[in-house]
Amino acid sequence: MEKIKLNAVTRDKPSAGQEQVAAELYGAGVANQHLFLSETELDKFLAKVNQAALIDLTIDGQAAVPVLIREIQREPLKNKILHVDFMQINPDRPVVVDIDLVPVGKSQAISNLGATLIKNTRTITIECLPQNLITKIEVDLSKLAEIGDVIRVEDLNLPAGVTVKNQPREAVFSLAAPRKVTAETPVAAAEATAPAEAETPAKEDTPAKK
Repeated sequence: MEKIKLNAVTRDKPSAGQEQVAAELYGAGVANQHLFLSETELDKFLAKVNQAALIDLTIDGQAAVPVLIREIQREPLKNKILHVDFMQINPDRPVVVDIDLVPVGKSQAISNLGATLIKNTRTITIECLPQNLITKIEVDLSKLAEIGDVIRVEDLNLPAGVTVKNQPREAVFSLAAPRKVTAETPVAAAEATAPAEAETPAKEDTPAKK
């Protein structure tokens, strides 16, 4: 798999005139490093790749280290990136990542029968060596021929060296019957729209005069 390059600097060497995003690099047997990333470069990077991509991270212009993004923290309202966690990986040890499921092709049952496509899950968890890492799996919807058909994890086409951690029988995509719209009868519609009669408040009992 082709690695993607990203640049960072240690926090004692911030770049003047640039918006910076704080980041942390950690990993087994390596010292944690506190980093800064260019916000502009990071935004462009994430617009092209997803979080499962294998990255060559260059720090202060030194030799690149292989990393994965483990967490991205965002500001809730503006979705602005606040912090990124990177994990340095060992090329000889398997990694576990979540990757996207991407639907491709067309189901004739949707076109001809009006079936509803159900996305049971959007990602699955895989395990593999870094050199075998993939960032997505395409799922062929043409296999869904009839209402009630299901594509399960065990039906996915995986490249050599990649195993799935999900249960084999877990549903990925499925077809449901068209949703029926029940028309109201004129009487029922009229009753539903008629103004409700105002309730007359009960009169309070007046104490009898002695």
